[in-house]
Amino acid sequence: MEATPRSPPALMEELVEEILLRFPPHEPARLIHAALVCKRWARLISGPSFRRRFRELHRAPPMLGLLCNGISDPDGGADSCSFVPMAAFRPPPQAEHSSWRAVDSRHGRVLLRHREVFKDGGLVVWDPITDEKRKLPILPRHTSTWNAAVLCSPGAGACDHLDCHRGPFLVILVSNHTEETSIYTYSSSADMWSGPISTPHPDPDGGCIHPLMPNALVGNALYFGFLTKTRALKYELDLQEISFIRLPPKYSGWRRAVLTATEGGGLGFVTVHESKLCVWSRKAGLEVDDGWIRNRAIDLEMLLSDDAILTSASVVGSVDGVGIIFLRSNGVIYTVDLKTNKLKKVYEGRAIITVVPYMSFYTPELGAVCTGHGPSA
Repeated sequence: MEATPRSPPALMEELVEEILLRFPPHEPARLIHAALVCKRWARLISGPSFRRRFRELHRAPPMLGLLCNGISDPDGGADSCSFVPMAAFRPPPQAEHSSWRAVDSRHGRVLLRHREVFKDGGLVVWDPITDEKRKLPILPRHTSTWNAAVLCSPGAGACDHLDCHRGPFLVILVSNHTEETSIYTYSSSADMWSGPISTPHPDPDGGCIHPLMPNALVGNALYFGFLTKTRALKYELDLQEISFIRLPPKYSGWRRAVLTATEGGGLGFVTVHESKLCVWSRKAGLEVDDGWIRNRAIDLEMLLSDDAILTSASVVGSVDGVGIIFLRSNGVIYTVDLKTNKLKKVYEGRAIITVVPYMSFYTPELGAVCTGHGPSA
């Protein structure tokens, strides 16, 4: 009589965990499928210890989706924001925000503004995974041009940005008035606005903050661009001080541009000029051109063969610290990888004016999410 064949030995839990930890974070569906194999694996994956180790191992969160701000009225107002998935993650069905625009996203939070932003609830901080929303108090002062950033509160102590989406946060709003530029700060801990911190405009004719140019967080400083594209505002979070820097020369009047954090942790500036994607970085201590160096000029004719499409190309967003730029051309959104010069089509639809990337880790348990910002987070 033949012996009954033995069942294969179960993998040791430690070995299973080491394997699961190495699943690519930009494919959260793999962890979901693994959690469905058995209850033991489900408990392992949904446990806080696994989630923490997963975040620490991979460090840089994946891009789960894009928040695309579109134009849908005759006056050109941006009044609709759509979440375009870049991974298996899908936000709740109501994530199509009519009459809203995504202003900024960082550390797992998204800052949304309503078209009637100066009314109660006109600014909201949203967690796309838990669908939690926090309405901010009415803005302290009406202003025609402004921009804002959302980020973790430095007052919470040292934060590695790996699991801070439920922690305290700040919203930094920069606005223009008749002869000055002002900073207002919202603290989630106090649930109120403070400020303003004001300074005269850097140019004799004044200047307007660019409402569509993405801000950049570099170290402990936020950078915001002006419509003239000749200067940027620098706000040091710890010192609460405002200063101004010049942007690369000859950029006044050029096409859309973005400020971004470079992979090396510095400030970058990217725009399209004469069929080329021009990439600049700022080096502290250099006197020439206020420290700006043009690192490269990517020939878009090699990437976009249609001349008619090429003439409409403009920069509409970026991923800080990763070297990814969003390029819009005739209703199509592309990513350009600055490391490889590769172009990839990611979205096509109605007119898009800006793209805000949503970066976050995601594990099967609802709310089991962690976030970071850039590879050094």
